[in-house]
Amino acid sequence: MIGITRRSTVVRRPPQRRRRVAALVALTAAGTAALVAAGPAAAATPPTVTSAFTPSEIGVGDSTATALSITLGNPNPGNLSALSFTDTFPAGLTIDNPNGESGTCGSAGVITATPGTSTLSLTGGSLAAGAGCTISVSLVAAAPGTLTNNPGLVSSSAGPSALGATQTLTVLPPPTLTVTNIKNKATYSFGQVVRPKYSCTQPGDATALADCSAGDDLGDTILSGGKLNTTTPGAHTLTVTATSTDGLSTSDNFNYRVLPDSRFTITNVTPERRGSLRFVLALPGPGTVKVLELGPKHAVVGTDTVKVTQKRHLKVDLKPTKAGLKLLTPAKGSGSAKGSGAVKLGVKLEVSFTPTGGVKRTVTQGGIVLTSK
Repeated sequence: MIGITRRSTVVRRPPQRRRRVAALVALTAAGTAALVAAGPAAAATPPTVTSAFTPSEIGVGDSTATALSITLGNPNPGNLSALSFTDTFPAGLTIDNPNGESGTCGSAGVITATPGTSTLSLTGGSLAAGAGCTISVSLVAAAPGTLTNNPGLVSSSAGPSALGATQTLTVLPPPTLTVTNIKNKATYSFGQVVRPKYSCTQPGDATALADCSAGDDLGDTILSGGKLNTTTPGAHTLTVTATSTDGLSTSDNFNYRVLPDSRFTITNVTPERRGSLRFVLALPGPGTVKVLELGPKHAVVGTDTVKVTQKRHLKVDLKPTKAGLKLLTPAKGSGSAKGSGAVKLGVKLEVSFTPTGGVKRTVTQGGIVLTSK
């Protein structure tokens, strides 16, 4: 019988390999423990959004007084991308021309702010960790009132933002005027006393009235209740203006006409021989002078008409008319013809002056006695 002997083979790992396997198992266990302790990764936070009108009170139609600014913020330690929003303004509020747009919110951001429209939008914006950006645009309001605006939600790679706070814009109407004691297309005599009165108000905000004043085309400032300049003949205009603090104004024009000066004086009235009468007229300018010498029962004792071309002192020597001579002739049988006495005749002097382009003025003077000698 032949005996068979079996041998078993034992494989032994080298000591170095055993150490590596043990280290790998230890590292895997430590990593697993760390992940379990840390929990799931924190989600990114959407952007913040705020907005403001600067200033928050403007006048209707005023395109330079306010801007709407929208500020986006990234509260995350990492970047935000795909920022976008569309802000549709309330009725009556539109983008000015030029639009005054500023801000980009990232090199790839596209801002749309078309003049005359009511929409401001951003697409493709981005923000670095902890950064912020502001978009601004100029606005104009077409009607007075209180307008509210909210830019709405801002979408991003981290989801949509919360709604920002609503902002209010107060749009004031133009200031108003009240003017009395003067009428448009009025005609005034030279030197006539005219005292216009006026007042101004700013509806909605009395403190927003900056100025209330009046002036004429001659460069004169006319205070309310002050004298209008009526010493320069011709056509003139008084302009009353109310101005608000934002530069809007309301004006009212009053056209008026000042007549040429018709004032004159009569001096040195002296009866002369044979019924003549001499006197001096001080005339303010060119025009026509008409002289009447009236006796009993309005009989015309003397008359004359003179045209003058400038301001002057006019010496007048008025001779009696035929009717005047007849009144100054002694009656037959009265003895006057023989030198016993002269005929005396009481008359009234009536002088009218009509300035060129103006209105006639008449001055009378009585108590004048003519004599036939």
